[in-house]
Amino acid sequence: MSDRFRAGTLGPLFIMTTDSSHIPSLSATIAGAIEADRIGRLVFVRWMEHVESDPGVSLELAMETVSDWFGQPPESTHTPEGSALQASVLARWPGGETALLITVPVSFMVPPGLDLAVIGAKGAIYHSV
Repeated sequence: MSDRFRAGTLGPLFIMTTDSSHIPSLSATIAGAIEADRIGRLVFVRWMEHVESDPGVSLELAMETVSDWFGQPPESTHTPEGSALQASVLARWPGGETALLITVPVSFMVPPGLDLAVIGAKGAIYHSV
C-alpha cells in the first residue's frame, strides 16, 4: 500500500481510483483508519456507485464491505420499492449507526464510479471516482 493511502497521516484521508478492482484495497484502508481510531466511532456510510454489472449484485457486495467496517451485519434494513434499474438499501446497526447504499447502472453520460462518505464521530473519509 502506498504512503498516500496509509491511515494515520495528517489531514483528511482522500482516496482517488479509477475502477472497481480497488474495492478490496479501499476496504482495507478504511478498515485500518477505523481500527486506528482515525475517524472515531463509525456513525454513517453513504455508498453511491455506478456499475457496469447487475446493481443488485453490486449492492450485496457493498453491504458485505460496509458490514465488515461496522463489525457485524445490520440489525435492520429497508429496501424501497422502485425501479428495477437501481438497487438501494438503508441499513441500521444496533448502536444507531446507519448506511445508505445505492447502486445504479452506468449510462452514456455517467461512467462507472464510486462516491463514498464514511463519517465517524471525529472525522470522515471521502472517496470519489
